[in-house]
Amino acid sequence: MRALLALVVACAATGCYQDKYNVNGPKVEEYRLPPDESRYNEPDKATYRAPPAPKKEENLRDRNKQGPGGGLGGF
Repeated sequence: MRALLALVVACAATGCYQDKYNVNGPKVEEYRLPPDESRYNEPDKATYRAPPAPKKEENLRDRNKQGPGGGLGGF
């Protein structure tokens, strides 16, 4: 029974290893630039579309082109 208890204690001690002293140190992220090729430097021309022209904003004053008293119902 003591041997079984010693085995359980040994497994628990080795199975719960934590790096509390941070032996490996922090990992530094390395940045790599893409190769100097035209496919990376220039945008795709087949999928590029120019932005649409801005639309004219209408307001209530410009909307009524029939003049005063015109339109449906005489309003």
